[in-house]
Amino acid sequence: MKQKSELFAFENKYPFLYDILVGGVPIYTSFRDGVMQLLQDGQKAVSSVQAQRKDGVSIKRVINGFFKKRKFRKKQTLIFTSTVYRRDNGRNLAAEYLLDHYPDGVVFEWPSRNAAYDNGYFTDVNKDKYCPLDYFSVRLKLYSIFHKKEYARLCEECRQTIVPQFAKTPTETENEQKAVAYLLEHFPDAYATTVIYQKLFGKFFKRYKNVQYAIDFWGGARENIIPVLRNNPQSIELQHGIITNHHVGYVYPAFVKNIDLAFFKRKILVYGDKTKRILCEQSIFDAENVEVIGNPRTQTYKKVFGVKAEERDLILFASQPYEQDGVGQNYYSLMIKRLKKVQEIMAADERWKRYRLAIKLHPREDNGAIELYRKELDGVEIYDNTSQLYELLLRSFVQLTVSSTSLYEAAEFGAPTISFRYNGVLAKDIYEFDVWEVLNEQDLQDFTKKLLDEKEYEQYVQYLTDKTKNNM
Repeated sequence: MKQKSELFAFENKYPFLYDILVGGVPIYTSFRDGVMQLLQDGQKAVSSVQAQRKDGVSIKRVINGFFKKRKFRKKQTLIFTSTVYRRDNGRNLAAEYLLDHYPDGVVFEWPSRNAAYDNGYFTDVNKDKYCPLDYFSVRLKLYSIFHKKEYARLCEECRQTIVPQFAKTPTETENEQKAVAYLLEHFPDAYATTVIYQKLFGKFFKRYKNVQYAIDFWGGARENIIPVLRNNPQSIELQHGIITNHHVGYVYPAFVKNIDLAFFKRKILVYGDKTKRILCEQSIFDAENVEVIGNPRTQTYKKVFGVKAEERDLILFASQPYEQDGVGQNYYSLMIKRLKKVQEIMAADERWKRYRLAIKLHPREDNGAIELYRKELDGVEIYDNTSQLYELLLRSFVQLTVSSTSLYEAAEFGAPTISFRYNGVLAKDIYEFDVWEVLNEQDLQDFTKKLLDEKEYEQYVQYLTDKTKNNM
């Protein structure tokens, strides 16, 4: 893949980026997405969605977290996540899986500033095993107000390190120059912030002396918390999205293998053998540090809620936050164009009359996208970022999406997936098997025609189910 090769070439040219550490954490790893995009496109993606204002701080969660952090001092397993993963009736099922499989565990949970997710804590049947981190967020905000000089000093300390290093090797292209400028502007801030986070978390967990396992599930722990925990607990990370052979969070150039850091030796729990092969054969992770466990969320969902037969009357588009994550341009305009074509196909054939086009926003996608979709697409049903994906998949005749793990999840709930090509990435490169992939309008015509053929439909569902079993 061109983007990956350009990124690796940049990193081989400036290997010192991996040597700038805070508590053993290479700060540069959080910038790889932005660097790769600048090298490829010469600019960062700008979202066309008007972001909505986030909900306020929950004082009740702040108070709960303050008292609970003392209560959990003797726990052996600390799990770090976010309320954005309360995706199934207010529960974080992946966290529940971890609580079941590791001893004496507790979950520390960042707020998402989405009241529907944050307030799920108060009705959770496992509430006694959760500690909100809202208290720490408030403490960090106050610290940043009263310690601005410390922050400025740390930024300058970092700047004095990286400026001379970049000066040793001149840039060769305009895009490379933009990537370097991006790092010079933002790297010092990340360095200072990580130093302060680790300092405050070191105090926060100072009396936690029995920790054996520290598990990061999109909770910022691998950079900010695990490095400062006492007794050097085993660092574990749970896969929380699709991992491809060009994923900047996990696929590194070969020279990184020789960097002796615990950060690159953490244990990673993955969904399937495909992901393990990527991490071990196309990246730098050792096989003994990658464990296949399946998808803990789907496993726990089926155990807790079961699978009820529903009438499949939705054509469900699972939207993605590419623009908001800054990793893709023109996502919404392209997807809206595709969905308008879907509507045309449905309107032209009576056999589609019983189905309804629906859009489900990703949990991290801003609800401001609702207005954009409604403006461009007449009569479409839209489910916001707190809607229940699995309940919708059980009602879906087909799922439409772009390069998402929801293909596997849809197969587990009996729905096939059609993938839209985006950013030049082949679906086969993502999944390692052929899927119905739309490159143009004719593809969409052909695949929707196949969906209406009962035999073709059932064969494709079974094919995806079998592939999911092999990969998950």
